Amino acid sequence: MTDHAPGRAVAIIVGAGAGIGRSTALALARDGADVVLAARRPEPLRRLAEEVTAAHGGRTIAVPTDIADLAQCAALVDATMDQLGRIDTVVTVATTSGAHAPVHELDFADFRRAFELNVLGVLEVSRLAAVHMCRLGGGSIVQISSLNATTMLPKQAAYSSTKRAMMVASFTMAKELGPKGVRVNIVTPGYTTGDDLDAMFATIAERTGADPAEVSRRAAKGAALRRHVDPEDIAEAVAFLASPRARNITGVEIKVDAGQLVG
Repeated sequence: MTDHAPGRAVAIIVGAGAGIGRSTALALARDGADVVLAARRPEPLRRLAEEVTAAHGGRTIAVPTDIADLAQCAALVDATMDQLGRIDTVVTVATTSGAHAPVHELDFADFRRAFELNVLGVLEVSRLAAVHMCRLGGGSIVQISSLNATTMLPKQAAYSSTKRAMMVASFTMAKELGPKGVRVNIVTPGYTTGDDLDAMFATIAERTGADPAEVSRRAAKGAALRRHVDPEDIAEAVAFLASPRARNITGVEIKVDAGQLVG
């Protein structure tokens, strides 16, 4: 799990809810890390902590955190150091889409919330954790992005622009932190199975009069592999980037999208 200082690795997963966050927590714990779970709602966090511990043992800590609040970002990093004594990996899954509107109709309060979470919160956890990683001799930061940062669909300017800003800042961090042994990479999912994707297909089906299963099949046909990805697929990419197997990989984006962009 770690390619520098000895000892059991510690990983922070921000946005450790259902789907990608849950699968990532399980994958990193499987690979030998103690995990710190961060998300806004305490009760789901507690249940996930119990699931991770039951599945893989090790230490699992739940720290309710809203990363749009920079003070809570700092408290998360402090709690990790106080209780586990080190940070080797940070994975940021938490995100918000912000306002779903064309640019000329955007409510900037919604845009500001998206920026505070998708950019400032992600970078605050990352940079504060990186201070401790540098002291230990290295570490791995993995940010979860979105294909919307590339495709830039109508009415998603808040989401696309803040995700893109996060990516550019993270790649800059990769260059700045590389000499200290800290690697920074991006994993970008395609259509990922779960409740959110089901809800999206249901909305499209309601609007178009199609069956949700048919909407899903049509979307899958747009990917080269003709299927959607699962949260576990994203988690495996994250686990690879967090491991010594990726010791010479930094400043890259890995798209786990079943070939959605190349179709």
